[in-house]
Amino acid sequence: MSFYELLGPTAVATVVCLVVALVMFVIELFTPGVGIAGATGLLALIAVVVMQLGWGHPRVALYIIAIALLLIILGLIWIIRSLQRGRLSKSFLVLKEQVEGTSVPEVASAKTDLLGKTGVAVSALRPAGIAEIDGRRLDVMTAGAFINKGEPVTVVKAEGIHILVRAGADEPSAAED
Repeated sequence: MSFYELLGPTAVATVVCLVVALVMFVIELFTPGVGIAGATGLLALIAVVVMQLGWGHPRVALYIIAIALLLIILGLIWIIRSLQRGRLSKSFLVLKEQVEGTSVPEVASAKTDLLGKTGVAVSALRPAGIAEIDGRRLDVMTAGAFINKGEPVTVVKAEGIHILVRAGADEPSAAED
């Protein structure tokens, strides 16, 4: 059985659609854009599968799907490898600079200097909100308690961006640590 006999009455259309799909996928790979070439290639590949399921041999359609998936997987592996170590890793597409520090300078230092300090709830804390402590407005949270706006609060714990407060201006108890 020859190649054209295996493909059935849609042999020429199948080969043309396969070539169009391959060309469109290669064009999509190397051109920036919104994916029109890739979508056209995908439609051509779907047309091949539909032609083979409808008028050709279903086994050929399964072979085409398997080969397409294998090529997609191999292509992804090649691109990922190239981005890590190959020619693409040296291109402008891969960011090489590193930013030192953090995006928010206050986050970098633990706010241990706030422990035991008192302030006033600027907004209602349910359980998170804003409090003014040492003249600074800070995002704070409680251990679950509701604190009304204007009530005094005391800092119980401060780690990074998390500041835990409790109601009242007295010293924090050991039970809430």
